[in-house]
Amino acid sequence: MKPRWAGVPEIQRLLGIQALSVGLMTPEAALRANVSGVPIRLIQPYQTSHMFVVVRKESPYQSINDLKGKALALTPEVTTLYNLFDFINRKRGVNIEKNFQLKKLGAPVIIAVLEKGEVEAGILWEAHVSRLLTSGKYRVILGFRDELGKVLNAKTLPVIWLATLEPWIKTNADSVTKLRAAWTEAYRGVQQDEPHFRKYAKQFFGLEKPEELAPAWQRTKVFLLPADFKWPDSATLTAEKSWLQQGVELGMFSKESAGFIDVMFTP
Repeated sequence: MKPRWAGVPEIQRLLGIQALSVGLMTPEAALRANVSGVPIRLIQPYQTSHMFVVVRKESPYQSINDLKGKALALTPEVTTLYNLFDFINRKRGVNIEKNFQLKKLGAPVIIAVLEKGEVEAGILWEAHVSRLLTSGKYRVILGFRDELGKVLNAKTLPVIWLATLEPWIKTNADSVTKLRAAWTEAYRGVQQDEPHFRKYAKQFFGLEKPEELAPAWQRTKVFLLPADFKWPDSATLTAEKSWLQQGVELGMFSKESAGFIDVMFTP
């Protein structure tokens, strides 16, 4: 293996142009890639949703419905955060582009505009959320994982997968089994590796004080798959396909996308 380190959007782009054989991919990005003629195959899930809608503690907002017409900061359309927020709201009959004043930004800038009062809410992922909560100035009004569980009646909904190109699978079938085993060992191991989190918490999330690190670790580690999770899992696969199919029905994906949902999940 020749690892290449990058953020998930960049890895998805590299897989999409077939510059990588194996990498991280979200289901919605994989679906769009298949429609465009790039045969992405999802082989192993490893992370559930860890995104939250955060508002200032003294604000009057209790739900995302209260934020209609307000300025809200989130990441751009290419991210799973945007797509899942879009899906949750479409299920409620809300068009996020029309009903909110969206500011599409990166995580550091989302925090900055939230702290300056330029937006009423920010959508972020852990452990950025823990950083805000431990300041005592913010609170959460919506967690994606819980909301998706309600919408899809699912205990587990992976949002990031290990993916590959179909031709690679055909010539490396044995490696798929090995990759699954290694990935499972990894997400189980990281959940027990608090020192690893503490080592990189400052670099990635700006966390360094003990009173910040302890709660951030507890909030962050649970968004990897549960240690007892085994793939393949029929209930999880059903939920994953359901959200994509409903996405087609809600207009998030083209109608032709429906024909690729089953085939892109590798048995």
